[in-house]
Parts: sequence; structure tokens; C-alpha cells
Amino acid sequence: MTSTSGVKFEKDSTGVKRYVRIDLKMHGKEIEPFLQKLNKSNNSSFENEWSNSLSPEQFKKKMHSRIKEWKEK
Repeated sequence: MTSTSGVKFEKDSTGVKRYVRIDLKMHGKEIEPFLQKLNKSNNSSFENEWSNSLSPEQFKKKMHSRIKEWKEK
């Protein structure tokens, strides 16, 4: 069996190949349909929310703006 970059077979305690470790950065697009079938997609709601979240500087500006609005009321 040839070796593929980003794919590593792992053996269990008895020495039998049982697991596959796959680098999702390298092979994520190819493995995504399989993960979706298992309902283990890499595109989880957490990942989507995290990617759309505010940076610390954006959060700080937004909070200062809200505090300023409260003071004006």
C-alpha cells in the first residue's frame, strides 16, 4: 500500500489496522461528503458561528457604542 501525505493508518492494541487519521486541511473537501452521511460534518454550527464572530477589536467597539447609547438615555 502506498503512503499518501495527510493520511495515516493507526493500529489497535492487537496490531490490527483499525483507524485512519486524515488531515482535514489537506483532504477535507474529499472527506466532507462521507462525514455528512455520518452527520459528523466539519461544518458544525459552532464552526459557522465562530467564523462569523466578532474580533476582539470589533467587540470592544460595539460594546463602547452600546455603553455610550445607554449613557445618552
